[in-house]
Amino acid sequence: MNKKILIPLIIIIIGTVSFLIFSNIKKDQIKTIKYDLKKCDFDIIYGKENAPLTVFMYSSYSCMFCRKFFNETFPQIKKNHIDNGKIQLIVKFVDLTHDEYVFNSLKLAVCINQFGNFNPINKLLLTEPDVVYSREFLQTIDDFINKDSFVAECMLSGTAEEYLKNNEAEFKKIKLTGTPTFIINNRIYKGFRNYKSFSKIINQEFKKE
Repeated sequence: MNKKILIPLIIIIIGTVSFLIFSNIKKDQIKTIKYDLKKCDFDIIYGKENAPLTVFMYSSYSCMFCRKFFNETFPQIKKNHIDNGKIQLIVKFVDLTHDEYVFNSLKLAVCINQFGNFNPINKLLLTEPDVVYSREFLQTIDDFINKDSFVAECMLSGTAEEYLKNNEAEFKKIKLTGTPTFIINNRIYKGFRNYKSFSKIINQEFKKE
């Protein structure tokens, strides 16, 4: 190969590799928040109260990678870290879409979690998030309101709405930008994690305590 072509090509390759290394280092830098997150009544909580490590998660059913986490990573996390009392996972729903249907589905989810059987509605929204736009789902919301006074009060009194708006305000205060976001020991971990990656983070956080 002509040296006039080879030398610039080597420079470009070295520059590209250096950029990728720098980008990965920057990506892996962990930011921290300056205050402790608090557990709220309407949070979705998995695990024991006395678990030695608490993991906060900002999430939404409209977030594809949040659903991916719960469908793919969470089952193993629950089996190997939550059910044995190692961690407590606290899910804080946040609506970044400002879509009325999405917001109402989150309101229903937190209210059902408080006063009913959360698993069916949770499973439905994890597997079929677009169901929130269907007539059947809107009818489901009306049915819960008409049949359960506790859910009705939760949905209509503004309590669930206030909770979700407080989550959004807190999310913005921390200067977070997307979901899922995990906060452990005040350290921020952004984006989807598979089981191996998430388990590694958990083990690292135990060592840092």
